[in-house]
Amino acid sequence: MSNVVSFNNVFKSYKEINALIDVTIELQPGIYGLIGPNGAGKSTLIRLMATLDTPSLGSIKYNDTPVSEIKGHYRSMIGLMPQEQKGYEYFTGLSFLYYMAVLKGIDRADAKIQIQQLIKQVSLEDSIHRKLKTFSGGMRQRLMFAQALLGNPKILILDEPTAGLDPFERIKLRNYISQIAKDKIVLIATHVMQDIESIADKVFLLKEGKVVFNGSGEELLKTISGKVFEEQISVDQISKYQGMYKLSKVFKFDNSYLVRYLDDTRNDGNQTPNFEDAYLYYMVDHEDISE
Repeated sequence: MSNVVSFNNVFKSYKEINALIDVTIELQPGIYGLIGPNGAGKSTLIRLMATLDTPSLGSIKYNDTPVSEIKGHYRSMIGLMPQEQKGYEYFTGLSFLYYMAVLKGIDRADAKIQIQQLIKQVSLEDSIHRKLKTFSGGMRQRLMFAQALLGNPKILILDEPTAGLDPFERIKLRNYISQIAKDKIVLIATHVMQDIESIADKVFLLKEGKVVFNGSGEELLKTISGKVFEEQISVDQISKYQGMYKLSKVFKFDNSYLVRYLDDTRNDGNQTPNFEDAYLYYMVDHEDISE
């Protein structure tokens, strides 16, 4: 059976603000990175995909059927990990998972098996009986990830999933996402390129409500091939470089700087582009860097 979500010329406005502008994307089983700065429209796109809101114009379809026509069935296939989850401070981690299982209509016997497996997978065995108000940020993130997986959803929507996680936990989460994504649509919304650099099959770059890039990571890096440079410069040159280029890194030595920068007018760059370079190229206006 197909498992395809498509946005077709989707607009979303709130009063005078255009949150999404003519978004057309298609998601099949695989991992997708939804990248953009705060205010780019990521949360709006997530809300529309999860049917928590409706488009102002355009349509969202699941296997060619508008989701508005199959909302209950469609929602049953979604696992959503929101950026923030409030209102359950006096639940224990375990009672919260059982509560979410009830909301998802999962049989208690099945819920017990799933919950025990998920607790181990997110390494919460030692803290699952504590109240959520005592959880650290990283523990909350792992618990929210576990609840999103309840019911084995076909569509997994993760909003800033690595927020609050230490480097080791981030790696573990990325590895686990890779393992479970074979037959699922996994959308990861983030502004941290490292979260999706090694695992995303496709990347959507969202800026001011518009998709400014739609393609694979390899295709993304090719668009800035030859435009990334590193150079050692003197201290009195730094202001000039800040005014002329987008600087991604600046390392200060005793009497000089090593700078990494993008020059859109050239194609003879001496550095291999990475995802941070691409983010800077597409997402950050030069004025924001040089001010």
